[in-house]
This record gives sequence, C-alpha cells and structure tokens, in this order.
Amino acid sequence: MTLVTLGASPALLAACGGDDAGTTTVDAGAGSSAAAATDAATTAAAPVGIQGDGKVGGTIDFLSWEGYDLPDPMKDWKTTNTVDLKATYIGTHDDIQAKLIAAKGGGGYDLITYYQGYKPLYRELGLLEPLDPEQVPNLKNLYPYFQGDEGNFWVEPDGTRTGVPWDYGAIGITYDDAVLPGGLTSWYDLLDPKFKGKVGAVDDPQGNLALCCHLLGKTPDNLAKGSPDVDEVRDLLTKVWAQTTGVSASYGDMTQKLVSGDVVVCWLGWAAMNTFAADAGTTTVKTVLPTEGSYGFCDAWAIPPGADNVSTIYAWMNESLDPTVNARIAEYLVGATVCPDGVAQLNDVTKSLYDYTNIEALFAAAPLYNNPPVESDTLLTVKEWTDIYTEIKAGVGG
Repeated sequence: MTLVTLGASPALLAACGGDDAGTTTVDAGAGSSAAAATDAATTAAAPVGIQGDGKVGGTIDFLSWEGYDLPDPMKDWKTTNTVDLKATYIGTHDDIQAKLIAAKGGGGYDLITYYQGYKPLYRELGLLEPLDPEQVPNLKNLYPYFQGDEGNFWVEPDGTRTGVPWDYGAIGITYDDAVLPGGLTSWYDLLDPKFKGKVGAVDDPQGNLALCCHLLGKTPDNLAKGSPDVDEVRDLLTKVWAQTTGVSASYGDMTQKLVSGDVVVCWLGWAAMNTFAADAGTTTVKTVLPTEGSYGFCDAWAIPPGADNVSTIYAWMNESLDPTVNARIAEYLVGATVCPDGVAQLNDVTKSLYDYTNIEALFAAAPLYNNPPVESDTLLTVKEWTDIYTEIKAGVGG
C-alpha cells in the first residue's frame, strides 16, 4: 500500500488559472514496452510527422484542463522564449473533441492534451497530427514504458507518434485521517454500513467504469453487450454509490465535502485533493492506493489539425520532458514524474506519492486502460455505458 500525505505544496491543478493574457475559462470538472519498441518509436525509421518553421516564440493557443497550461513550471521558459500561451479551459474531456470538431478539425488551437483512454476516439475522428520524434529529443528522458508503443496510446503500430506523455498518476481512496486514522486498505471497505452516507463520489463516467472494471478483472473496452460482465460493473457501482448522498460535479466539489465533514472517505479519490484540502485549511486529508490497485491515467501533448505555431509547440513539449522541469510539473500537479532522472529532484512530499523503486510494479498496480469503443456490434459502447451510468447516478439523486 502506497500512502500519500500532502501538505501545502505548490500544486494547484484546477484551483488556479494561467498567468497569460487572453486566457478564457469555462468551469473545470480532473508491463513496460521492450527496449526494441522504444528504439522503433524514437528513431528516424518511424514516419516523419508535421514540421515547423524552426522559429520559437509567439502565441500558443491551448485547449485543455485548467492547470495543464503549467503557469508556474513553464513560466521561465515562456519568458525566455517570448511565448504567450492563451488557454481555453475545458469542463469535461469531451469538450476537446467537441471544440475541435466545431472548428472543423482544429482551426484556432495549436496544442491539446488527451487522456490515453481517448486515443481510439481521437484516431477515429482524425484529431491528432502525426508528430516528428526528432523535434522532441527529450523523449529519450522518458521511462521506457512511456517511450514505447504501450497500448498504442502514443505510438501507432506503424511507428507514427501522435502523443507525448508528460504526466502520470493513479486514482486512489482519499480520506480524512483525523476521522479515519490510517485510512482504508481495500476499495471494498467503502461498502461497510458504517460509511453509509459518508462516502464521496465524483461525476466521471469513464473513470468510474475503469475502476469498476479493474476491481472485477475486466477491461472497459472489452465488455460484451448485455453480458454478465456489464451487470457486474453496474451492480458494483450501484452498491458503492448507495453509500453516498449524491455525486460531486468535480474533485474540487468532493474536496469541499471532505473538508466540511459531509463525507469522510472518497471513491475515485485523487492525490491533488490533499492539496486542495490543505489550501482550505485541512491538513489531515490523505490518499492511499489500496491493495487491489487502481487505474492509472496519463496525459499526453498532441497537435490538432490546423495548428500554426508548430516549432514552438515542439519546443514546449521538449521542455516539459527536461527531468528538472518534469519534476516541477509533478509537484505542481501532485502527480508522478515520467522521467526517471526527475525522481531525485522531487520534493519529499511528491516523491512519497509513488514507489519509484519498483516502477514496473507501479504500472502493473495502476495500469492504463482504453475507453469503450464508440461503435460496436458486439461490445458495450461509450453511449451505452453513459446511459447505464446516468441511470445509476439518478438513483442517488446527484
């Protein structure tokens, strides 16, 4: 069990905005590849992607979560290179494809991020430009797991790179240690009758599906329509949510319930909540990765069609993979560094989040999953799962 204890660290994901002029916002929500695969994915043998003009500077039009514009970790780089990042923040991940489609494939955005589970959808929609790995030499600084073609999340089977991983983390149980000293060791502990009405839950359809599937030994993208597997997932989420009094709209909202004492423990907890709570004056909020493990999440940089400042975007990506910078990013986002040389540069609080002494075990305990398919004659689709999810949520009044 990996215990997370966070104090007032500088991480302010979803709690602070960018520092650039022109920023607009909407309400915010939140087995390693072999060396051979690594080499294949990072050498010139792979297909060459979109090219820039070699000039770094000017404006990057950014579309993603508040905080992912990295106002603190990338501030010096922006100043040195005279870069102005104009951020448009999303409320849910689906806002990204919606805005790109509305803009006819890009049109106005230079840089986006994607959670790895959305890769099949983005591939189908044609929202990711092929990248030129030679333009991001710091790819060599990544753990082999992130350099390679794991799950084809970032590198296609033919070697085409479409994403640059820069941030990693895992969902856990978040709780108030003042009320539950030592916390819980199992996800199933949340079903104890004594927690009735005291469990927090967050409104994240794909995240809830991924966690239920992980606990039940299934994968979100391989559930047969109308099968007992789907029933098991529905039943587990229904049982957990029966312990709640409603579903929070965001991790920030769930943190407020934890701070106020309305809940004492959270299903789909997140280490960033420790800092959110500390900022609100409660320093006893902690996050733990239970014995069953959980699902991991990895965010990748990507270039959408229509981007017009490509060289600057590549330079941004490359800077984020400098081990020192990536360590600062991990601290800011209360996450894990994706660079092995960044581990020694983490502060003690952030380093304690994950067991870097056995990184393979970490990836095994919190693997990355794909979302369900958009269309399928045999497998549960995103829409079908969303319909099930909506019914469950309506049953708990939130």
